[in-house]
Amino acid sequence: MNPQVERIEVYVDDATEPVQVLTQPPFKVRLDTRTLPDGEHALRIVTVFKSGAKEERRLTFFVDNLPDVALEGLDEDQRVNGEVEFDVKVGEYQAPIEPGRTSPWLYVVATVVVLFLVWLFFAVSPTSEEIASQMAPSGGATEESVAQGSGAPVDQALFDKGKDIYAQSCAACHQAGGEGVPGAFPALKGNKLLGDLKGTLTIITEGKGGMPAFKDFSDEDLAALLTYIRNDFGNSFGGVSVDDVKEALGKGGSTAAAGGGEDLAALIKTGEEVYAQNCAACHQAGGEGIPGAFPALKGNQNLKDKKLVIDRILNGVGAMPPFGSSLDDAQVAAVATYLRAKLNDFGPVSESDVKAER
Repeated sequence: MNPQVERIEVYVDDATEPVQVLTQPPFKVRLDTRTLPDGEHALRIVTVFKSGAKEERRLTFFVDNLPDVALEGLDEDQRVNGEVEFDVKVGEYQAPIEPGRTSPWLYVVATVVVLFLVWLFFAVSPTSEEIASQMAPSGGATEESVAQGSGAPVDQALFDKGKDIYAQSCAACHQAGGEGVPGAFPALKGNKLLGDLKGTLTIITEGKGGMPAFKDFSDEDLAALLTYIRNDFGNSFGGVSVDDVKEALGKGGSTAAAGGGEDLAALIKTGEEVYAQNCAACHQAGGEGIPGAFPALKGNQNLKDKKLVIDRILNGVGAMPPFGSSLDDAQVAAVATYLRAKLNDFGPVSESDVKAER
C-alpha cells in the first residue's frame, strides 16, 4: 500500500458512515446487497491520505435480488401423471433456484470489487513506466555482476518481523509471493539483484522512479525487511544484521542511535517524563490507549511517519489538545523519541526535526 495513504473508506449511496474501512492489503469489500432495495445505487470509495487530503471515486451499480420462480417438488423435464403437488416460491432470498441460474447480485458485487481493486491499483500505486526498473541498483549493476549471497545466518526473529513489514508496505505492489506484476512491478522472487545489499538498501531508503522512499524505517526495520526479501520467494542471499545496515548507510558498526547510546537513553528518559505528565492520562502509561476513545500508541504503525508524530504533538487533533505552546523543541523531540523508539522501533526525533515542523 502507498505509504502516504492512511485508510480507504467505502460508502453506499449518500450514507455518512462507511460500510467498511480498509487499512491493510489485501483490500476486499464485503457488501450484502440484500440490505439494499432493488434499483440503482452508488458506491463511494474515499481515499484518505496522511496529509489530510481526500480523493473520492464513485461507481454506479444496480441491485436486483428478486430470484426467478423456484419450484420445489417438480423438476424440469420430469415425467408425471395423475395429481401433482409442488411449491412455487418467488422473491425469497433463501429459496432454492433452478439449476443453471445464478442470482444477479453475485455479479454486481463481483463487478464492484473488481472495479474497486483496479481503481485502487492505479490510484495509490506508481505508474508502470516509473517503476519498471526500480529494483535495479545504481551504477548499472546486472544480475550477472551481483554477488550470489553473503552466506550469513538468517535471524528468524528478524525474518518474521520483515515478513510483517513486507505485508504492510510492499505486498500491494510486489504481491504477497514476491512475483510482482509483469510490466509494472518488478518481481522479487528469484531476483538476483537483491544480492546487492547496499544497492537494495539505497532503493528502499531513497526510493527510485515511482517507488517512494521509506525514510522512517528504523535500522532494525531495514535489517528485518532485507532479511525477509533476500531469503524468501526462493531467494537465498543470507541474513542481514543491524550493523550490516549501519555500515551500508555509512553509520559505522555501532548499534547506538544518532547521538550515541547514552544520549538516546537520556532523551528517552526525558520523553518518558514528558509523556507521564501530558499524555498518559489518556493514552495510558504503557501506551495501550483506551479502545474507542484514545488510540493506542504502542505498536501504532502511524508513528513511523516522523512528521505526523511531531505535527500531532504540536498542533493536536480531534479531542487531543496542541502542546506546541507548552512544550519546547527539546521536550517535543524527547516525547516523540519516547513514542517512536521506546514504545515502538521507529527511531529517534531531533530538535532540528521539530524546528522544521513548527
